[in-house]
Amino acid sequence: MIELKHISHRYRHRRSLVDISCEFGPGIWGLLGPNGAGKTTLLSILATLRQPESGCFLVNGIDAKDDRDAIREIIAFLPQRFSLPSQFRILRVVEYAAWARGIEPEKCCARACAALDRVGLLDRADERVRALSGGMRQRLGIACATVGDPALLLLDEPTVGLDPASRIGVRSLLGELAEDRTVIVSTHLLEDLQGFVSQLVVLSEGKLIFQGSYTDLESVGREHRVRDANDAESGYLTLLGEAA
Repeated sequence: MIELKHISHRYRHRRSLVDISCEFGPGIWGLLGPNGAGKTTLLSILATLRQPESGCFLVNGIDAKDDRDAIREIIAFLPQRFSLPSQFRILRVVEYAAWARGIEPEKCCARACAALDRVGLLDRADERVRALSGGMRQRLGIACATVGDPALLLLDEPTVGLDPASRIGVRSLLGELAEDRTVIVSTHLLEDLQGFVSQLVVLSEGKLIFQGSYTDLESVGREHRVRDANDAESGYLTLLGEAA
């Protein structure tokens, strides 16, 4: 369980997050909002890469201010843009990620193979990273992030730039991973979350404007119809104040 209590943050002269309080439980969560809404800032705070200006957050009752190392042991973060050594073999990349997570060296290979098997890349373990397509590189990134078996997985725009087939594959994989952990997926595309997430958190201009299920969002849309938009799109546009 992740609890955020009155999280605020300022980036330069702009408030990027304003008094965010919410909870994330097990399952897959969508963190939705336009570009600049504060999604990446919030993920960075949850990943302990950035300190909030005010407020706090707890993971399984542990306050990040009190024990950041303990939080980092159970969290994995895959940013929107990440680099992989193109000349390395795929297995070696994940082995290194396992070692970096503090896994004992003699166990790194087995853990890396298990992570690659989980994302459907074990049969390509001996190939070079440069041989992978965009969707497969995203899967490799997820393998690196999950090799330490984190309780909380944070992903920033994991399907951006992927073709439809790759997007569906990544979404299916994340659904499987969320069966025994909390997965938070950030995106600015509502269609990326349809039929995919357990719950939604919507940010706009650094403020929390909605928390609920996809069905709840559709209910908002049915009450505020927007021309040429489905129920979920109508609800989202209404929340953003863009309904016409």
